[in-house]
Amino acid sequence: MSRIQCELVLLSWNQLEHVTRCLESLLRCTDVPSRLLIVDNASEPPVRALLRSVRPAGAIEEVQLLQNESNEGFSKGMNRGLRASTAPYVCLLNNDLVFTPGWLSPLIALAEAHPEIGVVHPASNTFGERLPSGMAMDDYAAAIRSKRGVYGEIGTCVGFCLLIKRDVIHRIGPLNEEIERLFFEDEDYGMRVQAAGYRCVIAQDSYVFHAEHQSVKQLPDRDALFQRNRERCEARWGRWRRVALPWLAWPPAGSPELRRILEALLSVVRRRTYLYLYAPRAVVERKDELFRSVGLAPHGDVIWYAMPSYGADLAAFGWILARQKKRFHTVVATSLAWAAALRGFRWAHRARVLQAETPEAFAAAWTDPSPSPSSS
Repeated sequence: MSRIQCELVLLSWNQLEHVTRCLESLLRCTDVPSRLLIVDNASEPPVRALLRSVRPAGAIEEVQLLQNESNEGFSKGMNRGLRASTAPYVCLLNNDLVFTPGWLSPLIALAEAHPEIGVVHPASNTFGERLPSGMAMDDYAAAIRSKRGVYGEIGTCVGFCLLIKRDVIHRIGPLNEEIERLFFEDEDYGMRVQAAGYRCVIAQDSYVFHAEHQSVKQLPDRDALFQRNRERCEARWGRWRRVALPWLAWPPAGSPELRRILEALLSVVRRRTYLYLYAPRAVVERKDELFRSVGLAPHGDVIWYAMPSYGADLAAFGWILARQKKRFHTVVATSLAWAAALRGFRWAHRARVLQAETPEAFAAAWTDPSPSPSSS
């Protein structure tokens, strides 16, 4: 029986300095018996020579180079590796990553512990996880090991580093090759993962650094390509929405009432919605604790704003009106008076006003009837 638990599909296109650093850290830091499948999208000769020289080391027991003679783009390149894989887990990797010791085992442990999780990412600067000033990356990774098993949910996949269960691949297939070269193939895959009933999450006890956008910089038509693929993705899945909800009355941690409220909010953000939640400062400061007190994971698409102890209603109202960039699609009014005030100032916020006295009523009433003024 094979010892291989995971196949690592590394997609490469030029960037000799980055791919050298990526491979060095990957071979040094991987801690699960793995096979490395390198898919090269017609890189320049120095990169090809480097990739041909890669040999197994540490927990990476096998290395296979899959050489493309033309640049197949992200989806087709990754899919070549996916189709060559057989292990229980596959991890898709960009070539501009830097790994830290023991990065892979927490991802697999989290996936194995939760049947509902389909895709796992590590914590990363890509998700806003910045290294403390003066702290080495490996030391930071060691420090966050104390967060074993802690994770947060996100609204879709981000393709730089994602672990996929074999069951998910069997159920929904590989990446969508109809998407042109680059951009939004990961978002499309994340939506398919969730449509199949799985969750996309970030493990808080693993860290991988991402140099970000290194290959994209080489594309002269990247802006036009981004726009075309965004339109394709939105035609299939709809546009993302931004919703403002001022909610100041919160039940205690661990209570059934709190779970009902948070489940209602999660049911909204899981429908391509960014929820801007205006809540008391004491609630915002322990927001993650509140989710976990009722057995739920925090969601990255709930954006919290702390309201002052006095004048919270007026503060929330002012902040909603002041928002000019990326405007709200909908503002939720939790009372008749709020609804009247918001409708009276619609010329300023330009959002639909939805009256709902409770988060549960908001979730039940939430629909997606019109294009968002903030998404153009």
